[in-house]
Amino acid sequence: MEENIDRFPCFVADTSFLAAYLLNGSCDDELSGCVEELEYILENNGQIYVPQLFWFEIGNTLLCKTRRRPQKGKKQFTRSDAMDCMYDLGQLPIITDLQPTSEIRQRIFALAEEYKLSYYDASYLELARRKGIPLKTYDTALKTAAKK
Repeated sequence: MEENIDRFPCFVADTSFLAAYLLNGSCDDELSGCVEELEYILENNGQIYVPQLFWFEIGNTLLCKTRRRPQKGKKQFTRSDAMDCMYDLGQLPIITDLQPTSEIRQRIFALAEEYKLSYYDASYLELARRKGIPLKTYDTALKTAAKK
């Protein structure tokens, strides 16, 4: 059932990975790694795969950020900032996976159980395995599961 995509560079990206890019990362090393990966994809006609869930997660991440009070010395993240991030996402070669079938939903459930992940996180792992491509994440539990 695995589909190995080797004509051009591809990976599955979760919300933590693309949010690091959009929101300048939580540390310089994280952001530079993310930026390098995305630049490589763009320079080589690559693609980024996400499950449908991604769009709801990233939208919620941006919405929550607009509701947070800014840290001392930093400006408020505004609705306009969030819309700029959504625009930036639209410029990336992101392919949204189709609605999962019953079989795929069962595999997601099994992966969530096996690796003690949320069902949401397991959807990224299942997609990466099904496509036979790497998973890019900054989530520790998901990163550990992807290595197995």
